[in-house]
Amino acid sequence: MSDSNENFRAIVASDDKLKARWEAVSDKVVADAAKLLGVTLDREDVVALPSARLAVLTDDALSDDYLNEVKDLEAVQEHLRQQELRTALERGEDDAVEELNSLPRFQRMGRARELGMTGAAPVPAPTSVADEATLLRRLLTLSPAERLAKARAWGLA
Repeated sequence: MSDSNENFRAIVASDDKLKARWEAVSDKVVADAAKLLGVTLDREDVVALPSARLAVLTDDALSDDYLNEVKDLEAVQEHLRQQELRTALERGEDDAVEELNSLPRFQRMGRARELGMTGAAPVPAPTSVADEATLLRRLLTLSPAERLAKARAWGLA
């Protein structure tokens, strides 16, 4: 079974000018996708974009719609959906919370990890000796197991 972009790859491989254009165009699309959309693409993803292929073959600039083409890629759509879900969960939207809670517990935890929701925001390290001394005095009032857990959470261990 042949790839729908096989002809394009063959044409680019046969001409050094086209190779250089392809590298420039694909590098720009990959960099823009990472910067503007927060997604990681490779050159195989870029070859699926009609505007990128056209820019390489005609030596014209990329059309203004190339980012829309990037957003239409299946992997990018999934990534954007994950970002929207995470944002909705962080805001506490009922639909998003209900979607996550509908999963079994082990899947719920895995799904939260996939979304990058691994717990509370990290606690900043003490900024002065007085702050650290205050935290150490608090630690002395805890049991050994709690002491170690809190010391790690507070950045002291």
